[in-house]
Amino acid sequence: MSLRLLGRTVATRTVARPSIGLKIRHLQSSVPDSSGFSGHDNIKNNTNLEILDLALTKVHDLGWSSTAVARAATELGYSSMAHGVAPDGAISLISHFMDRALDETCIEVDDQLHEFPDTSECLRFICTTRLKQTLPYVQRWPEAAAILAQPQNVPLAMRHLTNLSSQMWYLAGDKSTRIDWYARRSALAAVYLSTELFMCEDRSPNHQDTWRFLKQRFQDMDKAEHIGSKTVAFGEQFSRNLYNILASRGYVSH
Repeated sequence: MSLRLLGRTVATRTVARPSIGLKIRHLQSSVPDSSGFSGHDNIKNNTNLEILDLALTKVHDLGWSSTAVARAATELGYSSMAHGVAPDGAISLISHFMDRALDETCIEVDDQLHEFPDTSECLRFICTTRLKQTLPYVQRWPEAAAILAQPQNVPLAMRHLTNLSSQMWYLAGDKSTRIDWYARRSALAAVYLSTELFMCEDRSPNHQDTWRFLKQRFQDMDKAEHIGSKTVAFGEQFSRNLYNILASRGYVSH
């Protein structure tokens, strides 16, 4: 099977999913390497991915930390100081998870998107699928959100969020280059981010309140899109308030 992803085709394979990403490699690694890297570089990269994949299973007990990476490396027979696996500690592990979760989301939704009658429903399905990738870590995700909100990590967080929004629009069939391209992606990113933060505190059965919250946010976004320029304000409003949301819930200090 192959998957069309932002203008390039990558090979994929379907695997059992006992937990996020323990059996598949990043979609990017399926693209033929023309960079001139040696086989040693590829082996090192695969080793790093193996360690980080296992480290994700340690997050529940050890949090998003260098300790989780070191524990995984030791269990796999590598030095706990394995060079280059997580040079930035917790943020490397969080970034690895977000890459992996997006890859799996793209694979999971690829053959189901034709079932949805309109773009909004399609986007909501993609958002729901991606949010479910975070559910196994939901008790620890506020910790990750607080790390991402630190000033030195905000550029990385924004890159991940921008890429996520762009991929979701692309999968939903939007190939436009219209003037509202950025505004629409900002609005979708805001919808996703606000729902993810809501999900962290949702204690309803099967997170039913989260899915209702997501549906309402899409209704709000649809209304804003019909108004045109207000889409920009919708996206900026939530983006501007990210730090305040985290601070109000005690994840970061004011």
